[in-house]
Amino acid sequence: MARKAVAATLASVVLLTVLVVADATVMSAQDNLASSAQTSHLESRELLLEVSLAGGVSLQVLAQVQGYLSANPAECDSLPRYLGSISASSGSSGEDSGIAYTANATAGEAPSLQAPESDNLTILAPFAGGVRGALDLREAFSVKEVGGGGSVSLEREETHTLNVPIEVDSASSLCASALDSLGAALSRSPCNATLEQAAFDSALPGLVADAAALRFTLTAGWGSGAACSTTYWVTLVEPGVAGATGSFDWTVRGFGTVA
Repeated sequence: MARKAVAATLASVVLLTVLVVADATVMSAQDNLASSAQTSHLESRELLLEVSLAGGVSLQVLAQVQGYLSANPAECDSLPRYLGSISASSGSSGEDSGIAYTANATAGEAPSLQAPESDNLTILAPFAGGVRGALDLREAFSVKEVGGGGSVSLEREETHTLNVPIEVDSASSLCASALDSLGAALSRSPCNATLEQAAFDSALPGLVADAAALRFTLTAGWGSGAACSTTYWVTLVEPGVAGATGSFDWTVRGFGTVA
């Protein structure tokens, strides 16, 4: 009897131990599952936040470039230098839903494109990607995110191509051809203001029409200088450019002299 009692007691202890271990295993599995779910949630949040941050700082870059273009007319004979001098930078930092973040972007003129270039920053369409003939920007973007008390982090550096849809190629060719045409017209009658005005008036309508065909407005003028020299000028305006933060006008000016 004593042996049976001891055996029963041992069996009970073993069963209890098995149940405790099983319960602990289930609890551990549940904890691991909850931890995995939380990590997965944080990772998903960080990916979404990265897209949002890339869009936000890139929009600020485009806004800076747009502000520069609208406030500073370009000179026809130094258009490449004007565009090459454009630069913009923006940054953002803070915390969102338990995720600390820092994001930065810098941009300048991109090399000339021979064909359109797509970009995966679709949140900024149609300003994401390169467009031949427009102002294309090469942007360096970096982001760092940390969530879950440091358990989940994301850190990336990316390069994006953005565009501001001013008609760079059209402005350059229009300005050059208009100045050439006015110079040729005014050089036919030096030192005769009446004939020069007639030549100018004859040349201007065609230039205005050529500009309008490329969605530019053109104004021009001329004046007599010393020793029978004549100066002339052209102003091209691309009105209502559809910028990332609203429409704006872009101006290109050119000057010439006939001796």
